[in-house]
Amino acid sequence: MLDLQRLTEDGYLLVPQLVDDKTVSALAREHERFAPPGVPLSVQVQLVHRSRVIREFAVCGPQVALAVEVLGPDVCFTHQQFICKGPEAAGSSDVPWHQDSGYGQLEPPTDLTVWIALDDTDEENGCLWVQPGSHRHGLVPHRSAGDLRGAAVEGDGRPVPMRRGDALMFGGRLLHRSLPNRSAAPRLALYLRYCTPDVVMVNQGDLPVLEDGFSWMVAGEAR
Repeated sequence: MLDLQRLTEDGYLLVPQLVDDKTVSALAREHERFAPPGVPLSVQVQLVHRSRVIREFAVCGPQVALAVEVLGPDVCFTHQQFICKGPEAAGSSDVPWHQDSGYGQLEPPTDLTVWIALDDTDEENGCLWVQPGSHRHGLVPHRSAGDLRGAAVEGDGRPVPMRRGDALMFGGRLLHRSLPNRSAAPRLALYLRYCTPDVVMVNQGDLPVLEDGFSWMVAGEAR
């Protein structure tokens, strides 16, 4: 059982060893098939139509049962990313403070990100940092930061080191960031986003999420 009270209060929840090592290795191999070489920060999105391994994990992996526990019986999968931070020597790989809703706002905001570490991650190689409780203050203004988007935030926040196979769950309004990878090896993670099927995508003209070609019901039914 998840500590839903902690998730409600802090806005995030660490789930240790959600994904077994065999599955982590299979997902990492799929990243290698699609990742461009020599890119400091590689973000590979919506590969579910190109990879059976990624698609089956997104719709049937152990995180789906957790999404049901958080969101209720009717759950839709809507977005996938691989995020790979190369060593700092390859170039800047930091990601500024942001909310996932600062990139793609969903209404109602019944969305849940499941961020899965495919490598051990700590402050040395660019782990996630969070602002506990920031989800309670709504959507904040975001500005362009190169190819990314960022928000003005006071304070350093809290680092969340994770082991390979751990998952961090948080909503679309939690402020989070990651700093550069100062290690000698890449750092890889998988991002999956789930929501309830009544959601519309505000940034796409209030398009119902289930009319997007990358979204599927993974539990329950849509009305």
